[in-house]
Amino acid sequence: MINNKEVEDKVKEALLKRALGYEYEEKEILADKSGKTGKVKITKKHIPADLTAISLVITKIQNGKW
Repeated sequence: MINNKEVEDKVKEALLKRALGYEYEEKEILADKSGKTGKVKITKKHIPADLTAISLVITKIQNGKW
């Protein structure tokens, strides 16, 4: 059974994360010419804030529905 409160909390958290922007790590396994894996390359990526998400969060806060 789906708990509506849990779903609502997860959606709010995801929306706020998107509105503020966030960073994450992307991992890539590198192999040498012989095909042996050896190193893991970690790259930090930045997802910028999304204007639509910002607008929605502000509207919900102003309407007292957040």
